[in-house]
Amino acid sequence: MSTQLMARAETTKLARLLEISDPDALGFLNGLSPEAIRSFRERATDLLFDRDAARMKRVAAATKLVPTTISAKAAERAFGPVLCAAVAGSVDPSRAVDIAKALPARFLAETAIQLDPRRTAGIIAAVPAKLVVEVARELLRRNDHVTMSRFVGVVPEESMRAAVPVLGDADLLRVGFLMEDKSALDRLMALVTDRLAGVIRTAHDEDLWAEGIDLLDSVGHENRAALGDIAAGLGGEVLDGLIEAVRALDAWDSLLPVTSAMNADSLRAFAERPAVQEESVLASIMNAALNKGFWLDLLPLVVHLQPAQLSILAARLADKSDAELGELVAQADTAGLWNSMLPIALAMTDTDRRRMAGLPIMRNPDVLRAVISTTAEHELWSQALPLVDALPESATPILASCIGELSRDQLLAAVLVAARSENIDTLVDIALAQDPAGRARVLEIIDGMDDLDEFLAALTPDTPDVVWQGLIEVRAEIPGPLRTRLAERADTCGRTAAATGLRADPA
Repeated sequence: MSTQLMARAETTKLARLLEISDPDALGFLNGLSPEAIRSFRERATDLLFDRDAARMKRVAAATKLVPTTISAKAAERAFGPVLCAAVAGSVDPSRAVDIAKALPARFLAETAIQLDPRRTAGIIAAVPAKLVVEVARELLRRNDHVTMSRFVGVVPEESMRAAVPVLGDADLLRVGFLMEDKSALDRLMALVTDRLAGVIRTAHDEDLWAEGIDLLDSVGHENRAALGDIAAGLGGEVLDGLIEAVRALDAWDSLLPVTSAMNADSLRAFAERPAVQEESVLASIMNAALNKGFWLDLLPLVVHLQPAQLSILAARLADKSDAELGELVAQADTAGLWNSMLPIALAMTDTDRRRMAGLPIMRNPDVLRAVISTTAEHELWSQALPLVDALPESATPILASCIGELSRDQLLAAVLVAARSENIDTLVDIALAQDPAGRARVLEIIDGMDDLDEFLAALTPDTPDVVWQGLIEVRAEIPGPLRTRLAERADTCGRTAAATGLRADPA
């Protein structure tokens, strides 16, 4: 939950304690930390309850001396809700529940407003579900979501299940937003799974996005994913409303964990919204990702961004120092997110990409293996080859070993993509750096290609000498028909010496 949203929730609860009808009157406190506001509220509550503690204990003891019905009458007509709330923490829970059963819901609701759940959790947990529902109805009639929110974490599931149907979708949002113990939100959500779409729609229709964003941010990963997918499934209008609310609240640190939990279709729908493509929005997202520790939550979104958006992210990443950039790469590698890092590398300028490729982490064999395996798994050769090309020569033997571990289909895909790009020399150089068995395997695959003409056409007059020389050195391993075609291509490219070398007796 963002600091701004937390502060808003805390000032709302403090306003209730101080009997201030408009929480905005305490807006000046929003500059304080939410923890500070909550601490002040709890200290004020303690002061109110502890100032007459001894007298309250004597009153509580007196309730044992008379029948329950008389205690109830005295509570309602003589003590009133404020005194009853003060005494409640000193009364035996079973006795307190018996007295509560004899009191009308209206009076119990007024008393609940004054109660401190920290002191009366045992009583609240023992109240029958039917009575909880009656009090909930009365509190809703008063639009008192603050009081309801304070008890969600202490009432048993049976009572929650009974009370949930009384709450409308907007009520659920408001109660969830103000809850003391956010860990209880997942328990509450489990009781309303069939209503979640309505809850998100209500957040949009009734301008309750602050409460909705808090809900998205506060639940566990599984529920976060479900809510994110539901929001995306409700259409562009709802997604636009969510994005605008997040922008207004600067709550990207709340939304990024949600987007990272979405399925691919939902995340794509989110990335395609016009607002997400704005540079100012991308800047805000990057600020949250890089400055607030949500880098790994950003990366799943990357694979769905357009080239222009990727360029903005790549430029921002390139502004980082070598140490910072290396740490971000390390985090992505540990999380297995090279499928997101490769598009960013492709979007970098050649200078920035070579700087990234020169980082110490990019000389780690395990990292290079992760790059190649991810590239093969997701068929990202067009994005990976420019990064591979920028790696230092010392990485070539490791990459050659990784290439040798690929399946035939994966190798063929790499060769085809390389043939259609400007990086054919990169792949050929790595392939020829393999051991004899690995080279033979690659050469056999090339020889059997249906698109052999396309591969040969990728060898041009500008192809580096090292590629032609490498082919000459392994000419004994090249199948005869392929070696003939390569020599002919060398002639066409004006590489007479290379053609002669390829035709020379392999022996």
